[in-house]
Amino acid sequence: MADQLQLAPLHRTGSTERHTFDFVVNGVSLFEATQASASDMCGCLSDARFEPDLASRFNVKSVNMLTSEVRIGGGHRAVLFGCPECGDFACGAITVFISRRDDASVQWSDFAYENGFEPETKITGVGPFAFDWSAYLAAFSRMQVAG
Repeated sequence: MADQLQLAPLHRTGSTERHTFDFVVNGVSLFEATQASASDMCGCLSDARFEPDLASRFNVKSVNMLTSEVRIGGGHRAVLFGCPECGDFACGAITVFISRRDDASVQWSDFAYENGFEPETKITGVGPFAFDWSAYLAAFSRMQVAG
């Protein structure tokens, strides 16, 4: 049976207030499971209801990295959570390897903390996950409209 993905609002208070989205798999927050919460990160997708400018500038690119740019037979790493202040990868990010073996599913595996200048730190105990491709796309459909 396929894993279930949902996007849940994620509100960060502090020096820079952010309204983004958490990735919830089978009812479990990846923001919590990956310890992104302990690293003061935010989701890679902005909530257009609160951050229309950021959503219009960045959501389409982020959603494409998570969906249409994942070719059958291939894969790549994508950021799920990052710096709420500047979004710079060098500040640190939680990433995932996204791959597709066929046109019916997509997989998330090899979660890691990365910053581009130190060796990545693998996150154990999270994933791998396999999602039905059509349900996966549906989870992101509102981001395409909002972005």
